[in-house]
Amino acid sequence: MKQDVRYLPVQEALRGILATVAFPCAVHAELLSTENRCLIFSQNSNLPFGAASIIKLPLLVCVAQLVELGELAWDRPIRLTVPAPHGTGLLEHLDSSRPWSVQDLCIIMMGVSDNMACNQLIEEIGMERLNDVLRDLGYEATNIRRRMMDHETLARGIDNTVTALETADMLVQLYTRCLVSNPASERILEYLRMNQLKDLIAWPLPSGAALAGKTGGMPGSLLDAELVSVVDGSTYSLCVFTSGFERAVQAKRLIVQISERVYEAVSGSQPVDCV
Repeated sequence: MKQDVRYLPVQEALRGILATVAFPCAVHAELLSTENRCLIFSQNSNLPFGAASIIKLPLLVCVAQLVELGELAWDRPIRLTVPAPHGTGLLEHLDSSRPWSVQDLCIIMMGVSDNMACNQLIEEIGMERLNDVLRDLGYEATNIRRRMMDHETLARGIDNTVTALETADMLVQLYTRCLVSNPASERILEYLRMNQLKDLIAWPLPSGAALAGKTGGMPGSLLDAELVSVVDGSTYSLCVFTSGFERAVQAKRLIVQISERVYEAVSGSQPVDCV
């Protein structure tokens, strides 16, 4: 991947910040254009993490691909059959007697990280088919292996997994409108912009910054993957995945530090020609 020497200072700063951290952390940041990908910083980007709600991003990508293949339709009605997981979301408190469209489930899954909507889509498609789609798209480390809030399966060591590198690639392919198809990428980005849970990468950024992405968290794990557009028009992708910390505030402070440093590095310069 192309690099630019102007990002050497932020690379040094981020390595210094991460050297003080005792728990696992993966970071991957790229400056994006329609023609180039320019690496800003990457560390531990191939390290697998328990996905928490970040898994809803690859699930959404799979849904879009299956619509493209004719196996699903955005307006297909689906009856709610999965039990309420009593986690993030609103669907379990809404009308369960009527069908909801695939589009409805995707919007509420991404907008408020609804676990019941996520689980219903997993039930409708099946984990085996979802993972086949991910492999066909080139994602080997991203795995959907359990429903949200399935603590019994998690206790057996079976979890959904992601890496910062593959998640970042999804964001980049979406930005260039190359993931699944141009219309599918546009739709997925529209849903990512609906995300109401913006308390990690977004927290230190100015109000003029526009984000499209997904956060995720569970005890001992916090993750965020975002496309960030700064005021001058530059866009970058940033994935920060953490786990194994004692208190969530430790991970939140780290993610905020990383986000602030990357934003300053990008917004302080004009879009660069990578070499």
